Amino acid sequence: MTASPVDAAAPEAPVLSVRDLVVEFPVGRRQVVHAVSGISLDLRAGETLGILGESGCGKSSAGRAIMQLPAPTSGSVVLGDTELVGLRSREVRRARARMQMILQDPISSLNPRRKVKDLVAEGLEVWGSSTSGGDRDALLRETLSAVGLDPDVVWDRRPHELSGGQCQRVCIARALLMDPTVLICDEPVSSLDVSVQAQILNLLERTKERYGLSVVFIAHDVAVVKNISDRVMVLYLGKTCEVLPSDGLEVEARHPYTRLLLASVPGAEEAGQPAVAQTTTELPSPLNPPSGCRFRTRCPLATERCAAEEPRLREVAPGHLLACHHVDPETPSGTDIPSETDPTLEEHHP
Repeated sequence: MTASPVDAAAPEAPVLSVRDLVVEFPVGRRQVVHAVSGISLDLRAGETLGILGESGCGKSSAGRAIMQLPAPTSGSVVLGDTELVGLRSREVRRARARMQMILQDPISSLNPRRKVKDLVAEGLEVWGSSTSGGDRDALLRETLSAVGLDPDVVWDRRPHELSGGQCQRVCIARALLMDPTVLICDEPVSSLDVSVQAQILNLLERTKERYGLSVVFIAHDVAVVKNISDRVMVLYLGKTCEVLPSDGLEVEARHPYTRLLLASVPGAEEAGQPAVAQTTTELPSPLNPPSGCRFRTRCPLATERCAAEEPRLREVAPGHLLACHHVDPETPSGTDIPSETDPTLEEHHP
């Protein structure tokens, strides 16, 4: 393990633990897309962990690999006390019922031929729920109402008869009906109008509290991730750059890439965010990522050390992890977090 975005002093066991997750896709001619390159994370009970980064950084690939859709190239994914990597397909499907995913495009993720009542009940049908017909309908109606849909209105409708926001609510209801402990949201509002985005985000907050969920929230919108998350994990080209509490994101962020993301938000200069220089705006290819620090080709602080040596995540403040050779001089240098083969690993991950 390279590092894990988790406060080492936290006493509770994580509901989801990911170690050294690697996702690679062969593309022919002996070339490989390095989508995710050894990230680790711990998700605590009742927490929302935001994964932030621009398009192509590996956010969605990481989320799907955690779900085993498909299984990662290597690494470990532990849900509760169950290791998902290496399980037989049926065992994975059964264990995965406790971890549901909301996809980016709600309309295309729903079968256009099925009615809402059947779409939401699909999970119960797959796993042969013992709930009787009357109780089943009552449960469906309760769940639809919980996500802000009127069962009498949408019951017999099909996806093309619903708005994008309504389709996303159907997807959320379908996930909640399986009574998951972990919900992975992959850009759940990026395809929706701004006014609808706020409604869905508020809905996710309410359902998280009501159902006791732990959430991995994947997005490229800095403001959305900051507002909905407890902690933020910043990815760049398949690597973790920084992890820190969301309430300190704008003030405490140290990594040049995180600062670049903050500065790219409209109105950031008026809000006091300093502009960040870049040597280039072009994202390197994941087919041939840069050596050392992957952000070095765009970083104004890059030196020869950045090309020769990959920075390791280290704790620069309680709950704040950073992977950069050029930490702010006012920030303590921190202590390196051990690798998976380090004999002191137990001290950092109880």
